Amino acid sequence: MVDIRPDATATHGSPPAEEPRRRAKRPTRDHLFVASVAVGILPIVVATVRAAGRGWEPVGDNAYFLIRARDVFTEHHPLLGTWTSASQNTDTNFNNPGPLLFDLLAIPAKLGGGIGLAIGVALLNVSALVGVAVVARRRGGPLVGMAAVAVTALLCSSMGSQLLFDPWQPHSLLLPFLFTMTTVWAMASGDHRVVPWAVGVASLIVQTHLSYVVLLAALGGWGVVGLGCSLRRARSLDPDAWPALRRSVTRVALISVAVLAVCWIQPLIENVTAEGQGNIVRLATNATSAEESVGVALGTRVVADTLTVPPFWLRPSFEESLRAGDASPDGGQISSVDPSFPVAALLLGVLGVALVAAAWDARRRADRVTSAALSTAAVALAAGLVTAWQLPFGVFGVAAHQFRWMWPVGAFIALALLAYVLRRESVDRRRGPVVAPVMAAVIVVVAVSTLPTYNVGSGPSLDEPAIEVMHQARPQMAALEGEGTLLIDFDGIRFAEPYTGPVMAELQRRGIPFVVEDTGMVRQLGESRRLDGDAQRLLFRDGDAARVTPPGARRVVFVEGLTEAEQDELDGIRADIADHIVARGLGTEDLGDTSLSPEQVAAISSPPDIEAARQIVDSGLVARLIDNDLVVIDDGWHERFARYAELQDGANRTMALFLAPLDPDEGS
Repeated sequence: MVDIRPDATATHGSPPAEEPRRRAKRPTRDHLFVASVAVGILPIVVATVRAAGRGWEPVGDNAYFLIRARDVFTEHHPLLGTWTSASQNTDTNFNNPGPLLFDLLAIPAKLGGGIGLAIGVALLNVSALVGVAVVARRRGGPLVGMAAVAVTALLCSSMGSQLLFDPWQPHSLLLPFLFTMTTVWAMASGDHRVVPWAVGVASLIVQTHLSYVVLLAALGGWGVVGLGCSLRRARSLDPDAWPALRRSVTRVALISVAVLAVCWIQPLIENVTAEGQGNIVRLATNATSAEESVGVALGTRVVADTLTVPPFWLRPSFEESLRAGDASPDGGQISSVDPSFPVAALLLGVLGVALVAAAWDARRRADRVTSAALSTAAVALAAGLVTAWQLPFGVFGVAAHQFRWMWPVGAFIALALLAYVLRRESVDRRRGPVVAPVMAAVIVVVAVSTLPTYNVGSGPSLDEPAIEVMHQARPQMAALEGEGTLLIDFDGIRFAEPYTGPVMAELQRRGIPFVVEDTGMVRQLGESRRLDGDAQRLLFRDGDAARVTPPGARRVVFVEGLTEAEQDELDGIRADIADHIVARGLGTEDLGDTSLSPEQVAAISSPPDIEAARQIVDSGLVARLIDNDLVVIDDGWHERFARYAELQDGANRTMALFLAPLDPDEGS
């Protein structure tokens, strides 16, 4: 049973707890706190239940979490996390450090498949929300506990309902990271009992997404220093109680070491048993090898835009921030980022000074709990800036998913400032009976507003239409049973297509063995799935290519993405746009930081003839650029280009699978 009573230190700066009037009011606040927690988790539960009812399943990168979670304790047991796109900035393929997220999701994924995976993520988020509330309640009392529920509910609102069960690590780690910052606050204010929780959740986050390394290193260091100072102070204030406290600290330290060992044993095993360099060595040797990083100016602007410019980290910032990918290291602009570098630096400086000044005032009033919260927020802000400066450029410039930690950082800063206001004596004594019901009402309003379906279109959630395609494809894949081992052929597959992951997940569900030969995919799916022996080649095609059977192959699965009328409309628009490009050219933003080849960039900018223009348009390349806001559209053509992109997305939902024999020189 968890003791949620605030520690003795939580009474600093507040009226004496034994005051009769205060004692009479406390049960009401406690009841409101418990009710607020229940209301706070409601959007997560509703979103997950609704997803189950609508037949949600993981597509795109989400499918890899299903595959690897079901691999736990099998011949393909994962010792590492997912392959990381940061490999694209180096000459080495490497993975996120560890498989803890797969381990946590293994049981629900094995029992419930895709929706079981979603339930596992939802349980993780519910646990994080409850943890944030309980720790805040322990440190600051019921009002601060309710404030913690309120900011967490607002973070859920910003994410939107569809991301509350989304497995992709830029989304599934947000609430756990907020919980980690809350445990660091508790450590810094003297609560040693939370250390095992901090170690476990921080290990989960670092192993799952490398973007958090600097943040968690700084926060962990601050938490340890703050805890050490608090323990030394406790020893000097009450020497008689020190022996019992020391025994408790020693016991918790041993538990924490055990948690750390359990969390990191698998990556260590991989590092010493891998052929060639282990993953930990690869990460260490490539930590600073990225050719280009975001840099101080642009990184400061991005952080300031989320933390200091309305709507801050609240809805709809999650959907609208970092939508353009036209940033370049030499100072390219991002249309969704407002402040210039000097303004951004000034705004963040003001925020930092406010946190430090409030922390000093709280400490002056002997409110060490609030002072620790504000100091933790300041450390998170500083570490976030350093993180932003060092992040590498992604395929389309600044990668939004690498900056998602800004939202829980913003939520924790808000929590620290709320705690500072709520724990001032005048608020706690005179307005507490009014503040608690008002805060409960705010939580209810935010939770209810989060209930409707809201998809921000970030990451794999952008590919939600692919779910229906897979619903039609899955029954047809029964034709692949009994065909032996299948080699998944990734040649010619367009960037970020959403189908190959769920196709492999369905093969896994049916017990059909499959292998890969691409180095990055071997890192993603495990060395045990490397091609080594006989196999048939499984070809995937989408769009127009799905309608053409490759030489020597036979089609086993086919799903049509457009109606006949829509296909005719798309053909007409493609012809119009090709003519337009030849006549007037196609204006684009800077394409230097995209994955396009120099030949593709030149062809887009100035196609040599109508056939080249039609090839560019028919391939879907122009639609991809439109989706990433990289096309400058002439007046009068906006509606036409938008309809083209919409229909092209539908055409991409036409997919087929083909079986072909393996080349004689492969597989041996």
